[in-house]
Amino acid sequence: MKKIQTKWLLAGALGGLTVAGAFWALKPTVEIPPKLDTPIIALPAGLAAPDLVVATPNLASLPAALLKVPFFKQVFTEDAVDYYEHHPDKLGLEGALRRIAFEHELNLQDHFIHALLSEPAEMAMWKSDDGRPGHWVLRIKKNNFASLLSWVAKAALSDTQLSVDGSINKTPLYKLQFGGDDALWFFSQNNKLVVLSDKSWLEGKQAAAWTKLLTKLTTDTPNPLLQHYGVQAASSGHTVVANMRYLSFGYQSLFANVKALRMDVAAVDEKNGWFSHVLLNKQTHWDGMPLWQSAPDGAALCLSAPVDWKTLAPVSKKANIPADWLAQLEPAAGVCWYPDSSLYSPLLLAQTKKPEQFAKHAPQLFDWLIGASEASLRDEEHARLPVRKSKKDSGLLLQRAVSANDGNLSKDAKDAAPSADKITSGRYFDVSMAQSGASIVFSPDRKLVTTAMDVQKKRYAALADRMEGPKQGYIAPEALSQLLQKATMATLPGESQPLMQSAAVTYLLPHLKAIGEFPATGLQLSPSADQRKDQHWERLEWRKPQ
Repeated sequence: MKKIQTKWLLAGALGGLTVAGAFWALKPTVEIPPKLDTPIIALPAGLAAPDLVVATPNLASLPAALLKVPFFKQVFTEDAVDYYEHHPDKLGLEGALRRIAFEHELNLQDHFIHALLSEPAEMAMWKSDDGRPGHWVLRIKKNNFASLLSWVAKAALSDTQLSVDGSINKTPLYKLQFGGDDALWFFSQNNKLVVLSDKSWLEGKQAAAWTKLLTKLTTDTPNPLLQHYGVQAASSGHTVVANMRYLSFGYQSLFANVKALRMDVAAVDEKNGWFSHVLLNKQTHWDGMPLWQSAPDGAALCLSAPVDWKTLAPVSKKANIPADWLAQLEPAAGVCWYPDSSLYSPLLLAQTKKPEQFAKHAPQLFDWLIGASEASLRDEEHARLPVRKSKKDSGLLLQRAVSANDGNLSKDAKDAAPSADKITSGRYFDVSMAQSGASIVFSPDRKLVTTAMDVQKKRYAALADRMEGPKQGYIAPEALSQLLQKATMATLPGESQPLMQSAAVTYLLPHLKAIGEFPATGLQLSPSADQRKDQHWERLEWRKPQ
């Protein structure tokens, strides 16, 4: 049976918020836009594109530069910079190098790592199995690597932590072990130092292609990993790009024309401010306002994107619904989170061009997609609770109760869904989908769906009433702060681990509360200096809703 999958929405939205949320507050007083027309060149076939890339004139100064942005300065404070300056991995690495230098009677300057990172650098990162960007390639440019290589070559002959571990196109590949089980690999040529988190690139079918690419990093040619996003080496200011595939946790195929988010921040000693852009495939334009006309007011965060519904054709086929049925859906969809609901139960919004055609197949699709096998019903013909279909205010309402440990409803409540007593766990979602005219809404939280239906009948205010002009998104920091605080407290272990509970309350909640001090903001795309008709960057502006 299919399970409800909503956590990806949380991951995508909050990932996008982490990358782009920095742009709340005042516009920069002096605007010098980043160079956006750098050629976008795809990687060789079979090579995975990075999930994140960074280009910086000084890697060590990047955390401090980010604190120039009002959101980061207010929420993360100087503690973020101190954390990375004294990170255990960094301290362990410095300790290993100092031991090697001492035992081999080699000179190593104080704060060697900081000095090494205070150089122009380019970094590409990929998601590891735990969801973090745990695989990475770092290229650092420095004029006097010859003495460093002599130092390394001498020590690698007899050291237990530093050794030669293969080669890259005849250039020695060194392995440095530190902090117990941690290790990194590096090689250098032509005043370029390339550092790898692991050797996965040099194994398997693509090893030859990756070896060729890594070799190219030791030349003066542009970095292919940055060129994939049209980013050039930074001579002034910092650039961070996040792939939408990473932010959406694998669901980017639904909105394939939105490729990446980009943040450009001036260097610490400059006053050119910051910029945010979205990488779009083709001249893609959409208006979120029709969606927000169906969304109840009071949302914490709403995002929209163009959707390629054809990617759901295999699902439609499995449900015995003609795939051409998807053509009646408007090519945009939205998602909203509300402070009185939960992170796991957002409201999804879409529009149909042909309400009658949608209503014809919606019950069949809902029945096929939604539901979980209930233990008490496994001996019966149908192991799921029945779909409840009703007419509400001349609209279609479909509902099914589904067991879930993190469900927002209790089966013992007075207003529990019919047959809720047969639910396996003590809690459940009363998953609901409704259609009223062209509007389609869906959520694991039935209250959000019924409220959205009230919006259609003018019995409840719409989110669109707060906005003027086309908006692709909306953030209400005060409501978002409430939602994140509630979610944090709900996930803590409570009295079973009092130290963790106390640490979260003392150190995490103040940062979440600080989010609420910013004003409500509308997100709007506008043309940039990039006039290409295929892949191109568009400006993401942060404006007051009215």
